[in-house]
Amino acid sequence: MLEHLVVHEPQALEEGCTLRRLWMAGQAAETRSPELTTLVPAQATTSASRGNPLSLPWFAQLDSATDQGRRMCFSSSCAMLLAFLRPGVLSGPNGDDQYLARVRQCGDTTDPVAQIKALASYGNTAQFSKQASFSTIEVRIAAGFPVPCGYLQRGPVSNPSGGLHWLLVVGLTPTHLIVHDPLGEADLVNGTTVGGTDRFCRYGRRNVARR
Repeated sequence: MLEHLVVHEPQALEEGCTLRRLWMAGQAAETRSPELTTLVPAQATTSASRGNPLSLPWFAQLDSATDQGRRMCFSSSCAMLLAFLRPGVLSGPNGDDQYLARVRQCGDTTDPVAQIKALASYGNTAQFSKQASFSTIEVRIAAGFPVPCGYLQRGPVSNPSGGLHWLLVVGLTPTHLIVHDPLGEADLVNGTTVGGTDRFCRYGRRNVARR
């Protein structure tokens, strides 16, 4: 709506007008670098690009043969990362269950320390961060590495709530993150889960930032 005003009614956005203040706030929200909770693959910072989006398998957390399906999004996301970094280490559509077994030797599926230890046991180094940004993800994707990322999944986008839900960022555009979501497609505006097979789904940066 405001974009149309810029073209058709430029006087509505003159200095001091309420609409101008709203428009400027919206522009700032889109360009601001948010703090993101991520688990960043730390090795091979000079790796050649492998594409954008990166091509890798998708694991669904809810088909787990364990009793952890509802709470293993972190493990499923890291399992997708591991399957990309170490092809053949995990086998079949339930490879995330195999990875989960390793995680549980190190701690709980929701614990970043357990995830880092589990990845290290396969020969992969990662770092947990609550101060990452879209720039962090851009650098890692350009280097050829997908990035597990956590966000508040429930409640409206204006007031997100609930615990962290994890997914894997496999690519990006100037306006969207391209993700593999182990729970299925999310409705980021309303804080609900649409479900289904969520491979290469586009999540708007603006909504991700607010969560």
